[in-house]
Amino acid sequence: MAIFKCDSCGYEREVPDKLKGKKAKCPHCGQGVNIVAGSTVSVANVADFSGEALGGMPEEGARMESTNPAEPETDRGSQEDVLCPECGAVMEGGFGESVCSECGHELVRKEDLKELDEADVDVEDLARHRPPEVWDPEFEAGPESLSALESGDGSSRATGFFGASLFQNLFAGVISGGLAFFFAVAMAMLATAQSGMHQFLPFVLSATLAAMAVGSAFYSLQSRIPFGLAGSGTVVTAMMFFFLGAVYRNMAGRFEPDIILSTLVAAIVLSSVVVGVGLWLIGILRAGKLIRYVPVQIIGGVIGGIGIYVLAGAFDWMGGLGLHWGNLLSTAQECIEGPLSGGCLLNMVPSLVFGLLLFFGLSRCKNSLFLFCLLLVACAAGYGVSFWGTGQADGPFSTSVADLASGVPLYSLDVLKMGLGDVQWDIIRAHGLYLGALGCIAALTGMYRVTKLELVLGGEVDFSRELRALGVVNVLSGLCGGMPAGISFGRSAGAKAIGGSGPFAGVVAGLVVLTGLYFANTVMLFIPRFVPEGMLVFAGLALVRGWMFKARTAFTRRNDLWMLWVTFFATVVFGLLIGTGFGVALALMVTVRRSSKGGPVRNVLSGVAHRSSVDRASTQQRVLREYGDHIHILRLHGFLFLGSMEELLLAIRQRLDDRSLLPVEYLVLDFKMVTGLASATEIGFRKLNRLAEEYSFEPIIASAPLELEQHLEQAGFLGGEEDAFKVFYNLEYAMEWCENRVLDAEGFLDMHEMALPDLLMPVFPEPKYIPALMKVLKRVTFKKGETVFAQGDVSDAMYFVESGKLDVELSVEGGRVIRLKKVGPGAVVGEMGIYTAAPRSATVRATEKCVLYLMTLDKLEAVEKRAPMLVTAIHRFMINLLAERLAEANFKVHKLMG
Repeated sequence: MAIFKCDSCGYEREVPDKLKGKKAKCPHCGQGVNIVAGSTVSVANVADFSGEALGGMPEEGARMESTNPAEPETDRGSQEDVLCPECGAVMEGGFGESVCSECGHELVRKEDLKELDEADVDVEDLARHRPPEVWDPEFEAGPESLSALESGDGSSRATGFFGASLFQNLFAGVISGGLAFFFAVAMAMLATAQSGMHQFLPFVLSATLAAMAVGSAFYSLQSRIPFGLAGSGTVVTAMMFFFLGAVYRNMAGRFEPDIILSTLVAAIVLSSVVVGVGLWLIGILRAGKLIRYVPVQIIGGVIGGIGIYVLAGAFDWMGGLGLHWGNLLSTAQECIEGPLSGGCLLNMVPSLVFGLLLFFGLSRCKNSLFLFCLLLVACAAGYGVSFWGTGQADGPFSTSVADLASGVPLYSLDVLKMGLGDVQWDIIRAHGLYLGALGCIAALTGMYRVTKLELVLGGEVDFSRELRALGVVNVLSGLCGGMPAGISFGRSAGAKAIGGSGPFAGVVAGLVVLTGLYFANTVMLFIPRFVPEGMLVFAGLALVRGWMFKARTAFTRRNDLWMLWVTFFATVVFGLLIGTGFGVALALMVTVRRSSKGGPVRNVLSGVAHRSSVDRASTQQRVLREYGDHIHILRLHGFLFLGSMEELLLAIRQRLDDRSLLPVEYLVLDFKMVTGLASATEIGFRKLNRLAEEYSFEPIIASAPLELEQHLEQAGFLGGEEDAFKVFYNLEYAMEWCENRVLDAEGFLDMHEMALPDLLMPVFPEPKYIPALMKVLKRVTFKKGETVFAQGDVSDAMYFVESGKLDVELSVEGGRVIRLKKVGPGAVVGEMGIYTAAPRSATVRATEKCVLYLMTLDKLEAVEKRAPMLVTAIHRFMINLLAERLAEANFKVHKLMG
């Protein structure tokens, strides 16, 4: 047999030899695994494959049963009893009987019974429905299955290359490609917004279009997010804006324009390759999950500051202000005074209005088709004004993008080939810190966007793999002369919303952008300047709103807000480079401080061993021991943030997929030892809610921090008609609720109608003595709130509970009363005082009408003289009861200490 072994989660099984050398995804964690040759099956496992191949052989010397039906029976007394299938009556040695003596139902001889085999046993309703694996007989190797097999990745594509619909993916690709072209124009204008760099716009535009084409096509092919798109994003391009601007300012006035152009193109190519290699290495080292531990708010402050710079760049382009970007104060002053003094405010109005229209329109309707139509309408309006308008006021609406007279080159690397010897590498190296900041920003923003796309996808992906894919895309973009690329959440989610469910949509989008690059000189004539300028205004406002205000969730802590604004002002005041370095350093320090050793889970418990303090009947305890695995308990500790929540969700999914245990129906998360919650944990709770819907279990929160319940309500998880989460004061109350649900499902919760003899029958050592025991017990009743006995009373009796519930309470200093446990039908209270003669250690109070049976110490001593066998049975019953309690306590302590 071949061996399927997952190195990620440890899942292992033997599969048919014909699967050797193939790839399949692990049914537990979803990781791709190569099936290898295995060793011969051990003797201990033969029974697993051949049923009774070993167990069916008789022992040597054992007497074989006669196979001759005519052979007379030699030992009639050894005949088995016959159970009537109709009324359940038992007939001792009923071999010769043909009908039941109680009901007259016809009996069936054992040898006439049909021998059962596997086909007669149907356990389909007990198995969790899942798609067939490669080793299952019903597995069909269709196109989708083969895609999952050959990918070797944990997140198999559910739709294949063409998605659910070829036409919908084609449509989504065309719309996404059109949007990518418009955004590429806006990003090229941003990258060349600094004074003196407008002349290089055609070459930078070629680089942004190349990045959009490569990012759309190749990222969708490699990503486990089938509708994922990448390209020149606002954050990455803003970093390039400062990088290229710093290089240009060092060269302006000292070198010829051709040398400056070659150096700028070399800087673009180098930045793409360096960022790509860095992201690829992080993915190869599988360090992507570590990035999830970085507090999002700190990075949000940096990106919010970038949004301010994007707005300033848009103002510079709109008004031709010629801002001095080396000094922030002078830049801000020029942004305010320039439009007023220079008389260019009128030229900026169309761009500002269109940018605000995009900002408010897309805040209400997040749809790629809506945005694309809005852009087309704006272009048509601008072209119509240029065609029909005659006044001076029409200029701002009809002016096309400037500085494209030389044409947009199809391949910007041609410039580098001709001027490679003129590249000033020392100047690029002097500003190399921008490359490190660029890589950090690309990785951190990618983490947050992939996490949000997981919610859109409805499943988890391997972030390390996404980083590898993004790294390859950046390297390819650099080789094509393109700008660095980042993951685009807006275009990806928009493509999904209009039907993009497969990589085909991304490939089509890339081809559309490539076509736009080929015909850029013609297409750009139909795009009025105010459209990409308005898109820059929208992009800057969206960054500030999305990362500074909208990123504030119900879980945002006050110190997170402080860090958010501190990094924001550090970025705005001291510059993008210093702000990024400060934010990354602060994020690392906070992450190290908040991280807890051993992950977020302190203890993993089950309802089998860890139960509430409710003293239940022995029958109920046996039911909980048998079905307690339906309750899965995780005691959490430390500071929870996005990374630890991802680790927690992985542990939960592994338990949900463990078919060796009963399926989880109640997941209890105990927050007693949790020290705090980061803002981004809301995403983790949304994933947990989706996981609960997928696996049909109820998530339960116990010992929640003071702010958690309020945060859950603000996030929409509580306070509705059907709460997504159940919240309890502590683990004790949560366990009692779960146990009641399990007992109710098995029909053992309501035991009020059972008499005490019926409750004792399964657990009393000598059931035949139960009638005698009932004769010496005295029936007593207590109303709700009445005290059975009080703390400090003389111990002179014990009580058997027939119906009702009682609380065992302990009075402590300060007048406080602590509930130790709850007692239900079938339990015994007060027994320890009988054996120790010590005063009552706690108070027992009825919480509802109760029926108890009293055994006094005097009565027990009297029975011991007249019926010692009955007292012996009582003592054995008590010993068994105390031994079970001790064993459960030891097991619970062992689990908690482990």
